[in-house]
Amino acid sequence: MPVSILKSPSAHSALSPRTDTRAAAHDIAAEIRASSNLRPDLLVVFGTFHHRTLFSDALDILRSELHPVHLLACTTEGVVADDLEIERTAGMSVLALNLPGVVARPFAFDLADGPPSVWSDGFIRDRVSLPPDEGALAHRGILMLADPFSIHAGQACAAIEHAAGPQGARIFGGLASGASHPGLNVLASDRRTTHQGIVGLSIFGDIEIDGVVSQGCKPVGPCLVVTKSNGSQILEIGGRSALRVVREVAEALPESERALLTQGLLVGVAANAAKPRLGRGDFLVRPVLRVDNDLGALTITDTIKPGTTVQFQVRDATTAHADLAMLLCAEQLREPPIAALLFTCNMRGTRLFPTPHHDAQFASARLNRVPIAGFHCAGEIGPTAGHSHVHTQTASLAIFRAPS
Repeated sequence: MPVSILKSPSAHSALSPRTDTRAAAHDIAAEIRASSNLRPDLLVVFGTFHHRTLFSDALDILRSELHPVHLLACTTEGVVADDLEIERTAGMSVLALNLPGVVARPFAFDLADGPPSVWSDGFIRDRVSLPPDEGALAHRGILMLADPFSIHAGQACAAIEHAAGPQGARIFGGLASGASHPGLNVLASDRRTTHQGIVGLSIFGDIEIDGVVSQGCKPVGPCLVVTKSNGSQILEIGGRSALRVVREVAEALPESERALLTQGLLVGVAANAAKPRLGRGDFLVRPVLRVDNDLGALTITDTIKPGTTVQFQVRDATTAHADLAMLLCAEQLREPPIAALLFTCNMRGTRLFPTPHHDAQFASARLNRVPIAGFHCAGEIGPTAGHSHVHTQTASLAIFRAPS
């Protein structure tokens, strides 16, 4: 596998706001070439749904003009480029990485592979390069993009993590967004382009990938235990109907927190209920999809079992800002990064914050203005509590650093 002749990694980002898909790709290729005459080892490409029809053409242009060793891409609702978040208008964002001493192995799963619940560890390891498959090269993590209509990304993350063993897989990425029907999202890895399933790259070698998963919700009420459930339906909490418990929690809230409930109720599911004290980062936030008044039940976007600890959550810009600030302040104490990928929920942006570009501007400022690309996700993938999960309402970063 060819690698760049640099002795240290480097990165360059580019953005085009043009609505002409082919012209946007040509502009980005020219900008990347002007920044570096090296062949990128990895090109990560995100294009808004405006580019969906000709997105494959754009990728062909980028391949032919930049000749990346590896490419990973998907269509999205909005894109991130350095300190900008492009919402509701056309945008194409690219991060070009030169990674000497790094090996990347592409993989994909599609409908023919069946649901993740039937994947065996052996099947996954045959498909995904997992530690220690590259011998002396350390496994650094996985970059993964998924189509939410055709595969359960949360189950896929859990299956890959299990196959990776105690060291885990450290998966970073997001679910493609911007499509209203199955078959409309576009995903690509290397020369494979698809409209369903999962694409990804498993990364080995001389790079460090650090993860930050920042919550965008505020917990309300006490921690509670689910006592009766059916699949993704929460029937009883603490021996009482789930809906009755919701009403009791809501009535006990101060007026300021009760007002946040108008933005929608969410359920935080404890990732590890055995911890003596649960706090930020310990809950996987799941939206409430449906309320059944007859059964007094809540339906969420994940399977939930009796005995699970939960805590209700509400979307809150103040909490989201404070959490991201705290986590990125800690990153400033570490070695400066070379680049980052930002996977931010499509319910953040101006749907949550009073001003645009919140997550991108904050990440760019706290990470020393390094090249950043990313997108507004239908679910964000990042490691928390020792395992990789699909999140919602979060800003999740994969931060690339030279090996220490």
